[in-house]
Amino acid sequence: MSTASEPSPMDRILADPALRSRDDNGVAAIAIGTVAWTLALIVLVLFGSDSSGIDVDRWILVCAIGAALGIPGLVIVIARRARLRRRRA
Repeated sequence: MSTASEPSPMDRILADPALRSRDDNGVAAIAIGTVAWTLALIVLVLFGSDSSGIDVDRWILVCAIGAALGIPGLVIVIARRARLRRRRA
């Protein structure tokens, strides 16, 4: 009976460089999401109309909140990435 536990599938994925995420720190994901919310907000403000049958005001608010939350999220992940790089150095 072995005392060492078997590695989980996620541990095996994280250990294999070919299977790891290219964006380990999340900066690209947060930046892309923030840009997407901002573009959606701009499109809705410029081209949104009540004739489309959707509640444009609600979606404008959703997009504005998504873009606004992306900014501090981006600051957090950039600071985290810098902190991790300092630890490695």
